[in-house]
Amino acid sequence: MANLPLTLNPVAIAILGGVLPALLWLFFWLHEDNKNPEPKGLIFITFIAGMMTAGIIYAFKYPILTYIFPLLSQGGQLILLSTLEELLKFAAFFFIAFRSISYDEPIDAVIYLVTAALGFAAAENILYLLGDLSRVGALAALLNGSSRFIGATILHTISSMIIGIAMAYSFYSGKFVKTIAVLLGLAASILLHTYFNLTIMSTKGTLNVLMAFTPYWVALVIIIVILEFVKRLKQPI
Repeated sequence: MANLPLTLNPVAIAILGGVLPALLWLFFWLHEDNKNPEPKGLIFITFIAGMMTAGIIYAFKYPILTYIFPLLSQGGQLILLSTLEELLKFAAFFFIAFRSISYDEPIDAVIYLVTAALGFAAAENILYLLGDLSRVGALAALLNGSSRFIGATILHTISSMIIGIAMAYSFYSGKFVKTIAVLLGLAASILLHTYFNLTIMSTKGTLNVLMAFTPYWVALVIIIVILEFVKRLKQPI
């Protein structure tokens, strides 16, 4: 019997290319909480919830582009998208992990928020890869996917971790301080997200785009250092 040619399903390529990089990042961040790890089931559900929020953005993409975008400037459009994405990622964390009994120490805010963010990034990457596969083919799609792995996935990680760090440092505070911390964290993440989108839109050439990611790699290193202090936070006596 003749050997059948090996064909790769575009959907399978998109899922693998979108989910595997996000899972690699997730395993890295979960290692930061290895002394008191979170339940795997809750991590999984939070990740899936993050993916679903990206689906919500996609589902409402047409009415947003058709009816709202024409009313806004380019800056307003980017702020709107950044706000929606950051709020939805936070909602995935808030309605799943925040209300759980496993949410019991400062670093948990960072861990669960980054889990939701990586779920969002995974679904977003899948959608982008599916579009690229239909237009430019597998090789170009995977190359584009690698740039998203470097850039957009790191952006989603950092922006959500900013909120998580704010929540971690207010973990033992009163409700008012916690609310202010969340609002400030959300504002900072939205501003960072908007600035990132503006930077990428105004940067031409693959090398220049990769260079534009440099400050976010630096921010990632700073966050790793900050997490070491977050792990040491204790309830005041």
